[in-house]
Amino acid sequence: MKPVALATALAIALAGPAAWGHSFPPVRTVVVQVDRCQVELLVGYRPGTGEATEGILSRVASQPKSQVRDALRDVLTAYAMMPLVVDVDGVALVPTTVRAKIGLEPGGARPMVVVLVTFSLPAGHRFTLHSREPRSTRISWQDRDSDRIVLDDAPTQDHWYADVASFLLKLSGTSGGPVCASSRPISPSVSPVR
Repeated sequence: MKPVALATALAIALAGPAAWGHSFPPVRTVVVQVDRCQVELLVGYRPGTGEATEGILSRVASQPKSQVRDALRDVLTAYAMMPLVVDVDGVALVPTTVRAKIGLEPGGARPMVVVLVTFSLPAGHRFTLHSREPRSTRISWQDRDSDRIVLDDAPTQDHWYADVASFLLKLSGTSGGPVCASSRPISPSVSPVR
């Protein structure tokens, strides 16, 4: 979408109230995919109608037109990830990559974002995804033949769990092993966020 078209859509969204006086809460969907060496989160986020969307858009509106799209992506990504914490045995994991795409819901009323976040999966006993906003968060998960999850104790895969503050997966005692070790260092000149 061209910056001018995006700016126009943002202006229209800011100018008009929610259609028919209805209001909708924010929606966050999280899909957890466990691989042998890493965990990927695919996070979809759409802010609530009214003040929530207006607040996000007002943060972006002051940016130069050439930076509106990047600013909107960054702000929505922050809102999408803000209430989520991922840990193994209580030690928070740090993302290795973050990629985000933005769009507008049908009708152009609210912006939305889809974020793909990758974490290295260390050895441990318990993987946990915490949400400080469980009412707006739905979680699903899938094991990709990782041999890392104790499947007998795991929640059902490919099922949506709503209103969950902590989502737990019991890990097998094995790590990803030497195949998970990276032989190339991360370049300090390349940012993992975008």
